[in-house]
Order: sequence, then structure tokens, then C-alpha cells
Amino acid sequence: MWRNRLIRAWRTSEVGRLWLFCGGLALLFLWQGTVGGKVFAPLRLLYHFAPWHTMRPDLTPPAWDVLVWDSVAQFYVWRDLVRTLWLNGEIPLWNPYQLGGMPLLANSQSAPFYLPHLLALPLPTWLAIGWLAWLHMTLAGVGLGLFLRRIGVGLAGSLVGAGVWMFSTFFVCWLQMSSVPAVLCWYGWVLWGVEQVRAHGGRMLGALAIPVWLMVMAGHLQFAFYGFLMAGLYALWRVLGDRGVPARLRLHTLGWLGLAVALGIGMATPQLLPTLELASQSHRAAVATEAGYSAYVRTALPLFHWITLWCPDAYGHPRDGSYWGAVHYAELAMGVGAVGLWLAILGVSRRGQGLFWAVLVGLALLLAIGSPLTRLLYFYLPGYSATGSPARVLCLWAFGLAVLTGLGFERRERWGLGLAIWAAGFLVALGLAWSLLPQGVSRTPLLQGVLTSLPMTLSVMALAIGALVAQQRGILSPPLATSMLVALAVLPPSAHGYRYPLYAEREEVFPPAPILEEARPAAGERIAVLNMRWSLYEAPPAALPPNTATAYRIPDAGGYDSLIPRYTKQMLDIINGEDSAPPENGNMQFVKRLTPRLRWMRVARVLTPDGWQPVPDGETPAQGVYLGRAELAPDTQDPATLAQILERAWAENRVLLYGDGADEALERYGAGVPVGAAQVEWLEVRATRVRLQVNNPASQTAWLMVSDTWYPRWRAQVDGKPVPLLRANLAFRALPVPPGAHEITMTCYGTDLLIGFLVTLGVAVGLVALGKLPARSA
Repeated sequence: MWRNRLIRAWRTSEVGRLWLFCGGLALLFLWQGTVGGKVFAPLRLLYHFAPWHTMRPDLTPPAWDVLVWDSVAQFYVWRDLVRTLWLNGEIPLWNPYQLGGMPLLANSQSAPFYLPHLLALPLPTWLAIGWLAWLHMTLAGVGLGLFLRRIGVGLAGSLVGAGVWMFSTFFVCWLQMSSVPAVLCWYGWVLWGVEQVRAHGGRMLGALAIPVWLMVMAGHLQFAFYGFLMAGLYALWRVLGDRGVPARLRLHTLGWLGLAVALGIGMATPQLLPTLELASQSHRAAVATEAGYSAYVRTALPLFHWITLWCPDAYGHPRDGSYWGAVHYAELAMGVGAVGLWLAILGVSRRGQGLFWAVLVGLALLLAIGSPLTRLLYFYLPGYSATGSPARVLCLWAFGLAVLTGLGFERRERWGLGLAIWAAGFLVALGLAWSLLPQGVSRTPLLQGVLTSLPMTLSVMALAIGALVAQQRGILSPPLATSMLVALAVLPPSAHGYRYPLYAEREEVFPPAPILEEARPAAGERIAVLNMRWSLYEAPPAALPPNTATAYRIPDAGGYDSLIPRYTKQMLDIINGEDSAPPENGNMQFVKRLTPRLRWMRVARVLTPDGWQPVPDGETPAQGVYLGRAELAPDTQDPATLAQILERAWAENRVLLYGDGADEALERYGAGVPVGAAQVEWLEVRATRVRLQVNNPASQTAWLMVSDTWYPRWRAQVDGKPVPLLRANLAFRALPVPPGAHEITMTCYGTDLLIGFLVTLGVAVGLVALGKLPARSA
């Protein structure tokens, strides 16, 4: 029955063919992580580290890949934690397992409200990530294919463009960084929506608003920005360049387009508002500086890497540990396949779509190489200086080339000129690679890499040209020649990309570790792991790297997140007596010293190279929960001064209050008295709710200092009555407690979630209503 339906869909519906083509290819590419029983995550990288490497001495982990490691330590862990919280009836607002507690929804890339993530909740995480990758790869191809059909490209050309985008080196290399493909897959749909609104006005606002909403909700705001940049330039060019339409109607169309984008962003407010709030106070919120820009452009695309357009492994491949090029293989991924590049050259024209996409590709290249245009955005576009590598804009390069590939497929009769430009470009790129490699770097590995890749590149090109010539001479029928060209454009890059994703067996998914279970902390306590070094190029000598303890639901004093409250990082820096982040990664926060200050964070035991060690005692006892006398915190940001102030505060049981509400709270509740270590019973410890039984033996109010991360989303109650919950001792929480025994409840609220969801619902209802308007009303 299903077989007959698929055949009927292929024969009768072009849209059905597009879905079957993209979905089928994606399933073949990802079969191991979908129907093959394996896990689409590089979890074997765990076995470079303690404690896992001693658990499977027979297992040889893959070559170290620092970028793909994030898909283990961040994306897999976040997906699993979010799923657990949803199934436990908690909104995924907070991660209590790293850095004293961290915002989860607000870090954006956890994306708990993203629709495909919600639909995947019934599946276990190990299986869901594979099917989500399949869905996003399929959506990427279908979206671009629909856009190409909308602008007049034939079905075969649309299939080629879709396939080239799906299996472009950039898309494949970022596929396991799950928030990235979740954003990239909506690029084509956004452009299709622009065309729908341009043609039909307000009736089709949903065709643009919904992809915009999903693109933002997917979580990676840098790639979402690139999507907005591309779509905005395209909409302006498409509408303002339509000289046959009166100016008033063109402005009217731009108004509809702007409204659709605004509605899509409005629907994303439940996630976008918390993210913007955290970003404004994160460790990455800093003024753009010359020093920062110099570091930023060090990860730009070097000209000697252009050779990878023709020979993608000219500088080796990360999966066999042979990559020796600049930065990281994925950060500089340019390839679209040999035939894809040739067809993209054919797609360039002096006017129309071919001109626009050629300009966009050139613009992306200028931003990627660190040109003055990059500098302009870095210093003058708010937030741009906090983004990752400038070469990540190569997503627009790959997408633009895929569009040009579809356009070029319609002009393949000019194959001779395109082939000449293709060959000349290869010689220029080879010359740049040979001449611009840094002085002292041997050219021999480059030559070996080119010679290894070139035979396949030339063979595929020869077959493509042969198919065209055979069709022109009547040897091959047009349908057969067309099918061969589609296959030669899509299958070689998919075959090349097939070796890039890393898989794991189910039993390798954060397996039970006895050494962790024996030190599992009691309620209200944490562990710490002593780590000193990280590495971009080789497996670092680390144990239980930051955020992996979250997979075991063990609270860890260290952490790893892209957005961290700056005061949280300051606190860990003071505890360490140095920068907590390794030089290679400013988002990763280590515990670097076995110091009494770890007691400030309620750390009970520390995992060191010699095994578990207790936290040493200091000159004065330090507690992570105590009742003390409150006062306003001194206004200083000097780390040494802050460290001295905090040392005295803990020694004297003082509570240093921060924030606008501190004066009012002190006036209302008084400063209190220094009691010392609090008698605490932890009644309930959940991600978004903590209950304590606290006894204040004094005859007047004392302030309870709790070393959990303060964040404005948390509220406190004493015996069910609201009390102020203030930032204290730089990074933690404090609240007033009257004499006697009391139950303290601290709850994390998404105070603007209701507003955001009401906006989403209102926009959705409006879009449905607009869609029912007659064509003239729109």
C-alpha cells in the first residue's frame, strides 16, 4: 500500500517528488542513526577522557575533534535534559547541574520550545537526534527546491539545487551541531515565503512568518542573523527591482513582508526575550575592541583554503586525523561538489536571479575572509562582536552556490564556457594555496592532498561532460542524460560527506560510571573536577569535561555554556585565582585549583588525577549556606579586591547584597545578625524548584545566603509568603529569614512566558484570518 502511494506521489506531484527525493537521500545518508540502531552523536569521543577511557580499554576513540565535541558536551546533554524536564512536568527554564545553576531556556541553543523538538519528545534522546537530523536535512532540501520552482527553475534543476545544499560540505560538517542545521533548514522556506507574499500579499503572510518563527526558535542566533541578512537583501532586490510595478504597490509589498517578519519574530518571543535578557548580562557582552577584532579575524577564511572548492581534502580530513589546515575543517567548509561548482558558474548571469545570487556569494566571501566589510559589522552592528568565527557566513556561500547550481542546470548548453572558468579557477586557487601558505610550511602535504582528491574530481566532471555531449549527439536520451547529471551533482558530495558524521552504539551513551556513583553528592551539595588544559588539536588531558556531569544529573561546580552570567564567571575566576576558561575556549569554565574557596559553592568532593579528594579546610570555616548580617556590597570590579572582600564576608558571616532592591530590602527587613552555619534540611531539589527547612536561632531576622546562582527569574517565599531574593556575595542568592524554623521555597518562573505565548497565539490566529481573506483584500 505504502509502496503504491509513493509511486503515485512521484508520478503525479512535483512537490511529492521533491519530498521523496530529499527525504530518501537524507535517509540513505543517515540510515545508521535512524533505522540502523546507532546513535547519531560522536559519543565515542568520551573515551579520550577519564573516567570512560578506563571503562573500555579495548575501544579506540576517533581522532580528536574539538568542534564536534560540542555536540556531545552541549547539544546531546541539553536535548536529554530538556526532554527529562518536560516529561517530569517542569518547564525547561533552568539547568541545576553546572556552575551553581544556569539558565537553560535562555541559552537559546537548548531550544525547548522549538516545534520539532516538542514533536520528538516521545522518542528517547539517542533515537530522536538521528531523526531530527533527517528531518532538518530533508526540510533544507525541500525548502530550497520549492524556492527554485517558484522562481522558474525546472524540476530537475530544483532537485539538483536541493541536493547540493543538503550535501554541501558546510551543511554536512555542521549537521551534528544540532541547532545549526535546525536554523539552516529554514533558509529556503523563508525565501519561498518572500515569493509567496510578493505574489499574494497579506493572504500568504503565514508562508513567511512561520519559517521565520521556526528559524528563530531553532536556537542559533548567529545563523538566524545570516538568514535574515540574506532574506532581507533578496526581498529588497526582488521588490524594488521590479520596475514594471508602480512604486506605491512596491512599498505596499515591502510593508507586507516587514509585517510577516515582525509577526514571525513576535511568535518567537517566549524564547527570544529570555535569550536577549541573558545575552545583555553574559560574559560575552563586551565592547568591541581592536584586540578582540584581531582575535576574531584570526579564524577568518584564508585565501589558500580556496583550493578546497575543487579538492575538499587538500589539507587532509579530520576523521582520519590528517587535517592540518587553518582553524577547523568545518569552519572553512566551502565545497559543493565538482559538478555543483561547475553548474553554479553556469548559473551566474548579468541580470536577474543569476546576478543577485552571484553578488550574495561574493558578499559572503568578503565577510568570511575578514575584509573591511567584516570590520564594519564587527564594530558597528550591535551584538556582532559576540558571534563566532567570521567564516561561519560560508553558510550563505554554500546556499547561494546551491541556488546558482539550480539556475545553471537550466543553462547547461553553455557548458564549454563554464568548464573553462572552472578549470581556470582551479589553477588560480592552486596558485594561491602554493604561494600563500605561511612561510616555513611544507607544500608536500598540500600536493599530496590535491593529487589524492583530484582523480575523483576529474572523473566526475568527465562523466558529466560526457553525458551532455552524448545527449547533444543523440547517444543518450534527454531524460537519461538529465538523470545522470542530477546524480553526478548530488551523489559524489553525499558520498564524500558520508564519512564525516560520527556514530556510537547505544551502550556508549554516557554509560554508568562507578567512580561517579560512589561520589554522587547528597542533596544540596556539588562535586568539582580538577582540569587545567584544553586543546583544539589533540585530545586534552581532562576528566569529566564541563557539562558532561549533567548527563549523570550530578551538580558540578564547572560548566560549559555559550551564555553565562558575567558574575557567575567572575565568582569562579575568584575561586580559582585565575581565569577559569582555558585560552582555547572562553565558554568553558574549569575548576583549576583544590582550594578551600570551593566550599563557597557547597563542593563536597573534588575529582583529581589521584582520585576523589575532600575540599581542604581554610583558615576560617566557609559554608555555602549560612545566616548572616546583610550590607550593601562595595562598588568594585577589581578581582583582587573582590576576592579579599568575599573572604572577609565568609569569615564574618556577612551577606553582601547587590541590585536596585537591596536598599529597600535592608530598610524593610533590617540588616539582621550574623548567626553562622545554618541548620538546613533540603526538602526538595528540582531544576526549577528548591525547598529548604531552615532554623534561625537568633531573636531577630537574619539573611540566608545560599550559594546557588542568582538570576532575576527566581522568586522566594518564606512559609508561603513572598520575600525578596537578592544577588549576594557576587553571584549567589540571599533572602531574609525571621527567627525560628521556616520552610523556604525558591522557584524559577518564566514571568514573560505567558505574554510570549499569548503573542504567539494571537499572531497564529491573525495569520489564519488573513489567509481566509479574498485575494483582492490582501
